Amino acid sequence: MGRTSSRLFAGGLAIAIVAFALTMYLLKLRRDFSGRTAITIGTVVRKGALLGTSRRSQSEWFCWVEYEFTPTEGGARRKGWGMWDEACGLKREGPVPIEYVIANPDTNRPPGGGPPVSPLLLWFAAGVMAVIAVIRRGSEIDTLLAR
Repeated sequence: MGRTSSRLFAGGLAIAIVAFALTMYLLKLRRDFSGRTAITIGTVVRKGALLGTSRRSQSEWFCWVEYEFTPTEGGARRKGWGMWDEACGLKREGPVPIEYVIANPDTNRPPGGGPPVSPLLLWFAAGVMAVIAVIRRGSEIDTLLAR
């Protein structure tokens, strides 16, 4: 019987690790884009969706886009990619707005781009799984003591 609570706790721990990684990524994005930024128009090279269309639904979920752009201050053409909600509506070879750090144009993203899932949601899920694991473990111990 102890396997269920151990698996729930391990699953909660795995989700917490992913939540921690997403939190650190968002802090890095915030730090990277804290300097002066500019916005330019780039071109969509490729696009896709992690969960694509089906026969029943034509909607796409968790869309990503690969793009090219040239900084407005001049310089070499840059490539990048990003995930965000508006990526689902873009067309190949179409325009896409790009935000980049003026001091380092290699640090770029679509405006509002970032992880498709909020780390807060993952932290909540990890906490719920840990609480369920503790409750389940307690009921398993009570069952063993009652024998």
